[in-house]
Amino acid sequence: MKNKDLIMMAAEVIRPHETPQERLIGDVGAAVLSQNGNIFTGVCVDTPSWGLCAERAAAAAMITQGEYVAAKVVAVWRKHETGELYVLPPCGHCREFFRDLDPANLDAQFVLGFDKTATLSELMPAHQWPEPLQP
Repeated sequence: MKNKDLIMMAAEVIRPHETPQERLIGDVGAAVLSQNGNIFTGVCVDTPSWGLCAERAAAAAMITQGEYVAAKVVAVWRKHETGELYVLPPCGHCREFFRDLDPANLDAQFVLGFDKTATLSELMPAHQWPEPLQP
C-alpha cells in the first residue's frame, strides 16, 4: 500500500471535538496496516484524566481483532485554520507500545511523509536489551 493511501485513510477519521475542559480530542487520526493486510484506524483521545495517541487507538482496534504485528503505521494532524495536513512521527509512548506488542514490529514501517518511512528499529536505535555488565 502506498504511503499516500494510508495517509488519506488516517485523515478521514479526524473528527475534532472540544471537551467541556476545552481540550480538543479526535484531532489526530492514525491508520495501521497489519501484517495480514487489514487496515485499522483510530483517533487521539486526550482528556485531563487520560490520554491515548491515535496510533495506539488504531493498534487497539488491531489487537481487538487478534492481530499484533503492523506492516505500516501513520498518524496525521490537520491544521484547523488552513486545512493543511501534517504527518506526525510517533511519540516515545507509541514507539515503545508497538515494540512491546511483538518483536516483529521493529520491522514495521512508520510513515513520515508521502515518500519517507522509517522502521521502528530505526526510530528506536537503542531498542535491544543490554548485555550484562562484566566485572
